[in-house]
Amino acid sequence: MKPAYDTTTLALLRRALEDVLIDPRFLRSKSISALEVAEHILSQAARGERDIERMKASVLGMMGAPLREAA
Repeated sequence: MKPAYDTTTLALLRRALEDVLIDPRFLRSKSISALEVAEHILSQAARGERDIERMKASVLGMMGAPLREAA
């Protein structure tokens, strides 16, 4: 059975996806597609993750990107 999400959770998932897709580290990366980012965020949510920063850090970690952008 697929998990059902309330509107607050859906907004959180959308924000996490949008934040990653506009992150310069994602834009420079060729190792992961937007679809793979969305699937990863959904899989995290299915496991119960609701912290947006941990979601984004997990995706960036998948790409091998440093968690903080160099200044």
